[in-house]
Amino acid sequence: MDFDKFMRRMFRYSKPEAPAVADRSKSSVSLVWRSPSAFAFLEHRLLYQLERREKIPPWELIYSGGRTSKTIDNLPPRHPHKFRLRAVLRASDVAALSSAALTHHGDVDTAITNITLLVEDAQCADEDSEVNHKDRGWLMSQWSEETWTSTESDGVSAVCFCMAVRCGYIKQLQAMLEERPELIDIVSSNGLSPLATAVRKGDVNTVRFLLQAGADVGRPLAAGQTPLHLAVLAGHLPIIDLLLDNGADLQSRDTNGLRAEHYAADSGRVQVVRHVLARGGNINVRDHNGWTPLFRAICQGASTELVAELVARGSDVAVRDRAGLALLDAARLLRDHNGRRRESLLRVVDASYPREAALAHFARLTGKISNLHALRK
Repeated sequence: MDFDKFMRRMFRYSKPEAPAVADRSKSSVSLVWRSPSAFAFLEHRLLYQLERREKIPPWELIYSGGRTSKTIDNLPPRHPHKFRLRAVLRASDVAALSSAALTHHGDVDTAITNITLLVEDAQCADEDSEVNHKDRGWLMSQWSEETWTSTESDGVSAVCFCMAVRCGYIKQLQAMLEERPELIDIVSSNGLSPLATAVRKGDVNTVRFLLQAGADVGRPLAAGQTPLHLAVLAGHLPIIDLLLDNGADLQSRDTNGLRAEHYAADSGRVQVVRHVLARGGNINVRDHNGWTPLFRAICQGASTELVAELVARGSDVAVRDRAGLALLDAARLLRDHNGRRRESLLRVVDASYPREAALAHFARLTGKISNLHALRK
């Protein structure tokens, strides 16, 4: 095995120490970590991925970058949390891995000896990270051991305040805020702020009261969703207007890069799409996957009426996502609950559909594929 291959192999087998808890509060946890000991000489070149345990999906990426600390905000109080970490080496730095090791250790034999001693259980490591990232040429270490911690308790009054929000008891909310103003943006055990709770319920009166009391209109949930995103997804038009009129940012994104326009498509309601666009939405805005609202609508099996509305309002039907998948190809792959193609949807997004359908029908009748190829020319 040559030295370059050895270094790449050992990096994939290495494992950073579990992140340590530096601080915690009622709604946040601060973590710190160090680079894998065998590759400490790469300290300024390493990136890190930090994940938190969830139910669906099992792990959620909450940080990716070069820092060695992270504060995770907007967590529910009195709630356990589990985290894990791995190191990442970009493709541009992989080529310099061997030379950096030689500079640090002096020679090949010393480097091999020292690094082998520091990398434990090499034979047990899997190579999934290499398989999944060959196209980018990145290297990824093994996941660290898991770190368990919890947020601190917030007291009975916080529980009562959250309960009053769910019940819409505005007089009680006002009295509690006079005693403890900080409750206005407290995070409940389900991860929602009072404003987000009222928005999800569709309680416009409680939403209005909380905004007047100083609630943060743009405070995101752990997944980056804002109250505006929740209102759009639920189709609460009066609340959408109330939030926007009180400073909600139509351009805010969640952790997946989704904006209000994407949530409007996800809502499945044509009137919500119209409303968001009328308030200044961008019909062709993209998320982190390169999906526009139309792309999401097609991939999630939206109604033909909703797709037609998006197309009529100028959605780009020639768009491709980050992976190179064309919107038209996604539409052609879509099937209904009986396993058949969504013909009505194809008519909306594919300008060549009638001709393609006629050609395919002709080929079936004649049984001559050569005729089909000739007609396509």
